Amino acid sequence: MLRFQASWLMETIMDNITESSDPNWHFPCLWKFTALEWLSHLNNKFIINVPIHSQAIIFKSWFYNQNPFPDSEVMRAFNQVLNTSIDINSNPFKDWLDIYFSKQQLAYLQYWREASGDIRDIALKESFLSIVYQVMNYWIINNKYGFENALTPDQIFSFYYKKYAEFREHNAKFSITEFDYDTILPENCSHVVFNLVFKDEDFIDDDSFFVYNAWLGGYTDLKESKKTIIEKIKPYYFEFGNTKNFSFYKRMTEKANSASFCWSGTGISLNLYKRFLVKPLQDVLDGTYKHSKLVYKPINPTKKQYDFILLFY
Repeated sequence: MLRFQASWLMETIMDNITESSDPNWHFPCLWKFTALEWLSHLNNKFIINVPIHSQAIIFKSWFYNQNPFPDSEVMRAFNQVLNTSIDINSNPFKDWLDIYFSKQQLAYLQYWREASGDIRDIALKESFLSIVYQVMNYWIINNKYGFENALTPDQIFSFYYKKYAEFREHNAKFSITEFDYDTILPENCSHVVFNLVFKDEDFIDDDSFFVYNAWLGGYTDLKESKKTIIEKIKPYYFEFGNTKNFSFYKRMTEKANSASFCWSGTGISLNLYKRFLVKPLQDVLDGTYKHSKLVYKPINPTKKQYDFILLFY
């Protein structure tokens, strides 16, 4: 599981590289919007490629500055209080009853999904759907740990709408794309960041990721939801001894002044990483950059848990 630490990455870059006066970073593959929370306070420009559509919706809504902020009256029109009960048997998400959501919560999830179909403006629709994600995540966590849901569904929706308004007050400028592995192009940038994903590791650690993806698709099979997400991320897998992605790294760094590879490791010695990951990357990027530096910090040395950044400049 990658522990992407944006502040540590920025600190490492500042300690080793003289950034341009107009820094712009490119992330060829990112899948969790929380990774950008700290970076959003910087004055940088960021080009973020999000190959998972359900997450790209959230990225665009929370970080893409050009999207109009939805008027409260518009949101209110699609966040009505449900006064009549809805037959659970007709709810397309009834399989999640008492696993992730209550009967009332499922009624609102059905209503909100149907209401989203009436929102014609794409940016407003993405804003609406991203707020529903926050509500779903709140419910899933509360139900998992037995916490009380103190607010009614329409109230918690309104709460996240206000938080959404506050969060958009950030300094950074974002451009969000949804290219697949085979169609993404290199960007003219001061720095390109690769968050390495290893085959067979759980790169997503919360159920809300898969539940939300399934909800958007109108189904409840989380195995199918996970499968569709993995299919999008699988091409980016780093496999020891396999150089299939090296041409991708070479291509993505063509127009970047510097680059970094970030990963988290457990149970593998530092020497093995140096031999089977660091050295091969240094060899493939030898003609692109003059210098490279590996930095790492222990998380739990007894279990060989470390976070790594391999910097090229």
